Amino acid sequence: MEPVVSLIQARMSSSRLPGKVLRPLAGASVLEHVVSRAREFSAQVAVCTSLDPSDAPIAELCDALGVVCVRGSLDDVFSRYRLALADERLQPTAWFARVTSDCPLISGRLARGLIEMVDDDLDYLALDARRVVRGVAIELVRRSTFEKIDAGALDAAEREHVTLHLYETPGRFACRIAAPSGPLARPELRLCIDYAEDYALLAALFDRIPQCTAEKAADFLARHPELARINAECRQKPARVGRES
Repeated sequence: MEPVVSLIQARMSSSRLPGKVLRPLAGASVLEHVVSRAREFSAQVAVCTSLDPSDAPIAELCDALGVVCVRGSLDDVFSRYRLALADERLQPTAWFARVTSDCPLISGRLARGLIEMVDDDLDYLALDARRVVRGVAIELVRRSTFEKIDAGALDAAEREHVTLHLYETPGRFACRIAAPSGPLARPELRLCIDYAEDYALLAALFDRIPQCTAEKAADFLARHPELARINAECRQKPARVGRES
C-alpha cells in the first residue's frame, strides 16, 4: 500500500460550533480521535492550524500527542497545507491525505481501500460524497501536483477548500471519484461535527458503542433510526454559494 501522510486541518474558530475540535468524546477530544483514526492508515500525521492565539490549545495538544503541528494563515487553508508540505519534519511521501478535524469517525477501511487505488496516472482520489456517510472518508492528493498549483490564481473558496481547484478544473487534473460500497454507502447519515446536533449524535454514539467505529455507528443507526433523527435536518455548507458540497 502506498505510504501517505495525513494533514489534518484544524481551528478553534468554527462559525457554527466554536471550539468543536477540542470538545470531549468518550474521554478524549474530537481532534484526538481524528489523529488516532488517521494513524491507522498513515505513515505520519500532522496538524495544520493557524497562528491565531485561539489555536494555541491545538498546538499544545499536538505537542502532548507527539504530532507535528504547522501553524499559518487562519483563513487561507491552502497556504497552511503548502507550509506543512515544505516542513522538513514531514515525511516526503508522494501522496498526502486531506483530513478535517471535525470527523472523529474516519473509516480506516475506506481510507485503506482508497489508498490501494493510487495510480501513477492520477492526481486526486476521493469517494463520491453523494454516496457515502458524511464525515467518514478522506481525500488523496499527489504531492507534486499540489505543489505546482499557482496559489496566486486561486479564489477565496479554493483557498478555504484546498482540493476544490483539483476537481473543479475539468481536463487539467486526473481525478478519480470512486463509488463506495458496504455499510457506509449511506449518504443520508452525518457522522461529522458542524452543528450542536451533530455533536449530540456523536456523543450518544460514543456513549453507547464500545470502541466505536464508523461501521459500528452506521449499523447502530440502522437499528436505532430515532438517533439518526437528531441531526437529520443539518445540512453541509457548500464549498461555493449555490452549489452542494
